[in-house]
Amino acid sequence: MKVQPFTWYDLTMEPTPQALEEAELSGEDLISNEARFERWQARRPNIDHLASGVHVDPGDGSVVPLFDVGDRIVVDRRTTLLRGTPWLETIVGKVRSIDDDTGLVTVWDEDSDPRNPPCRYTNFKDALHIFKLAPARGNPFEPPPPPKQPKPQRLPGQKGRGRPKGSKNRPKDVIKAEREARKVAKGKA
Repeated sequence: MKVQPFTWYDLTMEPTPQALEEAELSGEDLISNEARFERWQARRPNIDHLASGVHVDPGDGSVVPLFDVGDRIVVDRRTTLLRGTPWLETIVGKVRSIDDDTGLVTVWDEDSDPRNPPCRYTNFKDALHIFKLAPARGNPFEPPPPPKQPKPQRLPGQKGRGRPKGSKNRPKDVIKAEREARKVAKGKA
């Protein structure tokens, strides 16, 4: 069996014979590096429906955060250490502190143990972090429900349900003519 080398983090290495035997015994297929990378990137949650957490001034390019201490935010982290600056993780948490000069933002991570939440360090001035404003409660990854359709306005005197008043009324002379026609039809039949 010929083993093809694979690259991981731009290092070229071949799987050890022990790893190949374990994979054959467990029935796992060795997947390519590209497939593994795609599977990893597919786990990225969708945050496109959330409002941006920073404002970039078009004049001088300065970046200003739109959130304050105590606000709930979502941070999408990326890295330049790997090709293509892939997504690393998405953090949801409350802002602990903001340093406007350096861009450092510390966030209490709410996905961890609530008894001892870790403090995550991010930066809103670099291009590796995407800041979004999260709703105060609930899952920020679910898009908001569509707005409810307004109820049609009723006219004064119109019932709330059923057919509108007078929609099936017919003139009395039409009703009398139909009644006479039925009597004639019964008498002849």
